Amino acid sequence: MAATPDADRPRRSTDPTPLHLAPQSDASLEEVLGDVSNASRRLRALAVLSGSLTDSLTAEQAADLVEQQALTVLGASSAVVVTLAQLAPNASTDTGRMPPAAPLPTHCRDVLTLVHAIGLSADVKATLQRFPLDAPLPLAEVARTGEPIFLESRDELRRYDEWGGALIRAGASAAAAVPVWANRQLRGVLGLTWAVPHAFDEDERAFVISLGVMCAQAIIRGRLTIAERRARETAELANQAKTLFLRTISHELRTPMTAVVGYTGLLADEVSGPITPAQKDHLRRMRESSEHMLALIEELLGFAKVDAGEEQVNVQRVVAGQVVEEALGVILPLAQKKGLRVRVEIPETPIELHTDRLKLRQILVNLLANAVKYTDQGDVVLILRIEGVGAELRVYFEVTDSGRGISARDQQHIFESFWQADQTLTRTAAGTGLGLAVARQLARLLGGDVVVARSELGRGSTFIASLPPHFVPSPAGLAVVGS
Repeated sequence: MAATPDADRPRRSTDPTPLHLAPQSDASLEEVLGDVSNASRRLRALAVLSGSLTDSLTAEQAADLVEQQALTVLGASSAVVVTLAQLAPNASTDTGRMPPAAPLPTHCRDVLTLVHAIGLSADVKATLQRFPLDAPLPLAEVARTGEPIFLESRDELRRYDEWGGALIRAGASAAAAVPVWANRQLRGVLGLTWAVPHAFDEDERAFVISLGVMCAQAIIRGRLTIAERRARETAELANQAKTLFLRTISHELRTPMTAVVGYTGLLADEVSGPITPAQKDHLRRMRESSEHMLALIEELLGFAKVDAGEEQVNVQRVVAGQVVEEALGVILPLAQKKGLRVRVEIPETPIELHTDRLKLRQILVNLLANAVKYTDQGDVVLILRIEGVGAELRVYFEVTDSGRGISARDQQHIFESFWQADQTLTRTAAGTGLGLAVARQLARLLGGDVVVARSELGRGSTFIASLPPHFVPSPAGLAVVGS
């Protein structure tokens, strides 16, 4: 059965029907286009400003950037940024606009101080150098309430008698003051003036408020940068003072201690006449104590030189096994006194390095002395080996003891200068706490490192010093002697 058209269904006409638009004047079209152009210009200004404020700027530089954008985009004639000495109450940013802060008491001692200003007359600028929060100024009112103020004509400026009169005499006819927010806190106020009456639409008000927020964030970043730089300079000065003190006191102590050791030896050798066995034993003890004190002084001096960057690397051909034997000559008497065995494993093929012989020996002496100091019974083992290929080639000195071991928590601190696991005055292990710190500093100076490979309480520790076979000076300008 053939389908029949539905009579009630509306039919689509194929006749062309002209589309009639409501008539629009050229003036209104230009107004719409002008609004779009203004909005576009403001967005571009915010984008440019956002990019510029990511740089490391001082508070004055950040304020200047914001003021320049305000003058360019809004056609303002002057701009000023003031900040609070004390922070105003917290505020919420959930709605995109800061709600008013709680009013501050009139006796509040907080003040606003000038950060930067452009285009202000000398008398107005002088007024804004420093003023209290209860001053009859729109900038102070904004700081108290957290609400922006827009004054569109001279009549509205006259609401603030002295300040408004000064602005009018300077040629201003309109003004705006908006809060400067950062991290949910009011940090200051941004103020602008115009030479002609100015009606602020909603978009323009939002733009000025956005400028205030961006200004605050940049100022905070600038002040943090300055605070960080000052803290770093203070730390560097303190470190220099510490190094100078250590070097001076060590030199002053070393001279008389060297004399004590020398004269004690002369008495013990009976150069000035015979002595009794008891006197000889007393002199032996005196000499041992003096030599121990002298060793501590030398350790302090060595640390001070490394810490001050005054160490000089004397590069020469070195046979690793020979330097190990030299280090053992220093350590063996200490180990034998405690009844410890010291074993060494050295490859049959000599391992050669081009490095600083004395510094390598000091590294090994410090590692071996540390192992002997904290081992009461058992063995101390030093293993020499070479591993790696090409740029990864390294010479390893592995020192293992069966001593007390180090807890996982203390392993984070063992390379810190003057740090010791036992910080009490009654500790049994003597020393300055510089042995491992100096060993690591010297190893890194030679292009290597010292690390703790294994340590367990009650089961001993293993430290490894690694050095490249050929010393390569760093670009920092370290003094190098030899080839």
